[in-house]
Amino acid sequence: MWKVINIGLPFFYEALKQQGCEAVQIDWQAPISRSAAAERLMCAVNRPELKEKADRANEEAVRCIIDSDPAWVDILPAGEVIEGMEDHTIIHSGPPIDYDNMVMLHRRGLVSACLFEGWAKNEEEAVSLIRGGHLKIMSALDTNTVGAGTGIITKSVAMIVIEDRKTGKRAATFPAEGPFQGGFCGWGLYSVPIAENLRHMREDLFPVLRQMLREFGPIPIKPILAESMQMGDENHTRQTAADLLFEHQVLPRLFKMDVPKEKMIPVMEYIVDTPRFFHCYGQGASRSAMLSAVGTPYSTMVTAVCGNGVQFGIKVAGLGNEWFCAPAPMMKGRYTSSKYTIKDQLPWLGDSCVVECAGMGGMAAAASPIVCSLRGMKLRDAINLTKEMGKICIAKNPNFPIPNLDFDFLPVGIDIRKVVETGITPEIHGGMFNREGGLIGAGSARVPMECFEKALQAYEKKYGGNV
Repeated sequence: MWKVINIGLPFFYEALKQQGCEAVQIDWQAPISRSAAAERLMCAVNRPELKEKADRANEEAVRCIIDSDPAWVDILPAGEVIEGMEDHTIIHSGPPIDYDNMVMLHRRGLVSACLFEGWAKNEEEAVSLIRGGHLKIMSALDTNTVGAGTGIITKSVAMIVIEDRKTGKRAATFPAEGPFQGGFCGWGLYSVPIAENLRHMREDLFPVLRQMLREFGPIPIKPILAESMQMGDENHTRQTAADLLFEHQVLPRLFKMDVPKEKMIPVMEYIVDTPRFFHCYGQGASRSAMLSAVGTPYSTMVTAVCGNGVQFGIKVAGLGNEWFCAPAPMMKGRYTSSKYTIKDQLPWLGDSCVVECAGMGGMAAAASPIVCSLRGMKLRDAINLTKEMGKICIAKNPNFPIPNLDFDFLPVGIDIRKVVETGITPEIHGGMFNREGGLIGAGSARVPMECFEKALQAYEKKYGGNV
């Protein structure tokens, strides 16, 4: 009988064991190629005194995710729940960017916002307002919201409010705009039917849902996330199980309410007919947990990742709201039609990868082999990807045991030190946007290493002299 020592990729070892061969697995990877500056940074941040403080801080920061208790508590206009949202304010996804440097989808979204709120009568007036500095333009992740897709939000948009009942931090996310393709918030589109649909949601559908929350109380989000992760969702690209579990919570409450049938049926149809309805709730749960961790002194845990189609940025708990940016990456995946090529595709656009910060999406690849198969991956590839992500994370989340991992827990809490040290960057899932608008596929990308190197440099500058 042969005796084999396997170095590196573990699926060779697993295949040998399945054939009854005596084998030993040795975890090894090629030496990481780092610049001299990066090597000096690693030496500086790994000094015993600073490393000990960072490790303790990271334990505190990652507990904000693990111990979070997110619940759907309300529906409120953006102007009443988003921090810093004033009149004539527009929020967009990704790091801050000037109007003239934005991709077309964002520029169109800002114009659509002016038309939707009645600040301008036409595109020319809207552009004049924007370029004249008459509007306050903000990045979603500089507030307590999340800008999925284009992330266009104005004061009158109704928002789902998720509260981390552990800390009291509230995050607001815009809801799905119904079963039709397109929309104002995620796509930055404006038309009479789109505006009418938002009005219908705000004035006809959401009052019933708000009454439901008042009569029966908040709906916990973590149990839905935990169970759906055992049923094939990774809760970024796929929410099939989460949608069903959410409906199981909401529909019985609605049936018990004393509301006329003609008002109740549209609400139920809106929930049941809208694909990935739960996605905004997962984002809100993730964002509220991140808000609880922001400002943890000495922590090297990532609290935000997002792109605006031009730049991609991250934030770090111990560095507050400072951005660390690099050129936005292109996603690799599967297009919805063979007519599309990479020339049609925008670089990463949107904030929905906040769920990766909370240990879902690409970090949870092993939980959703269906999603990974769309990217040409086998089950073992998905499992190995989650194990790889574990090398750059602070802890494992006992709330998320995964069948494909033999009920081991998913990794959580991206550590900028481990990213630079290992050369492994986070895998993020998301939708692929057409440069002219519209979704043309689903895929994944890696967060640029430059973001982490810049963040680590700022971290050493802030904390390196304190030890």
